[in-house]
Amino acid sequence: MTKKKKTVKRGFSLQVMSPEEALALLESKGIRYELCDTPVPVLANKVSCGKLRGTGDETIDGYYYLPKSAVGLHPLMEITTQGESMIEADILDGDLLVTELGAVPMDGDIVVAEVDQESTAKVFFTDDQNRRWLCPMNRRYKPILLTEEMEVRITGVVRRVVKQMPRRSYNECMAIISRVKNEKCQEGDVFQQLSKAVCEGSHLFWAASAWAVAYAVMRDCGGYEGSMTEFERTALNLPLPATFKFGCTLETIQRTISNHSYMRLHVDKWRENGASARELVLMGFLRKFLI
Repeated sequence: MTKKKKTVKRGFSLQVMSPEEALALLESKGIRYELCDTPVPVLANKVSCGKLRGTGDETIDGYYYLPKSAVGLHPLMEITTQGESMIEADILDGDLLVTELGAVPMDGDIVVAEVDQESTAKVFFTDDQNRRWLCPMNRRYKPILLTEEMEVRITGVVRRVVKQMPRRSYNECMAIISRVKNEKCQEGDVFQQLSKAVCEGSHLFWAASAWAVAYAVMRDCGGYEGSMTEFERTALNLPLPATFKFGCTLETIQRTISNHSYMRLHVDKWRENGASARELVLMGFLRKFLI
C-alpha cells in the first residue's frame, strides 16, 4: 500500500509593498513623484482650542517626512489640538495642525498664537476699525481682542488639518464579519450547519450546559443575534439522533453563562480567561462548521 501524502495547510502570509517596489510601480506608470526627505517635527505639547493655556517647555515627540516642495520656504510643525473652540471649522480635540512657522497671517487664516505666553489656535481677523482679533469657531466662546498691553506672537499659520484615525476595536471588526454571517443565519443555514456539527461531535457534549458553548460560537462566529431563549427553542427542535444524550433545555444556557463570566466575552478571549479544556475543544470543533 502506498501512503497518502498529507496536505499541510500554510497560514495566510500578509505581504506589504516595499518602498523600492512602490517607486518602481510609480515609474512604470509614468507617475511623477518626489521623495519625502524633509523632516517635519511633531510637537508633543498641545495647543488650546478652548481657553488659553500655558505653552510650557516645547518638546518634539517625533518626525514625519514630506517632499521639499510641499514644505515651502517656511518650516512646518505638526501640533496636536485640545478643546472645542474650533469645532465649526471641523477642528476637533486631538486633531493635528500642520503649521507653517513664521508665516505672515492674512485675515481669515487659522493661526497658532501666543498671547501673554499662553498658546491658542484661532482665526486671525482685522475689523473695520483696524483692530486685531483671534476668533473662535464656536459660538460658546468669545473672541480675543488683541491690545497693545498684550504680548502677542503669531507662531505660524495652519495650512492643513490632519484627522486622527484611531485603530478600530476588535469587537467592531468582528461585528462587521458577523453581520455578513447573519444573513445566512436568517435563512436557517447556520442552524442546519449547527445540527450537522452536533451530530458529528456528539461525543464532545458532556451535559446540557455544553449548549452554552454552541450558543456562544453561534453568537460570535455565526452571526446569530437572537436571544438565548430563542436559541434554546430552536435547538430543542434540531433533527438530532435519538442516541444523543445531552439535548438543550430551556434556561440552561442563561444559567450557565451567568455562572461563567468569560462566556460573556468573545470566544477568542475564552482561553486566557479561564475556560476549561473540554469547552475549548467543543468550541474549536463547532467553529469549523460555522466559519
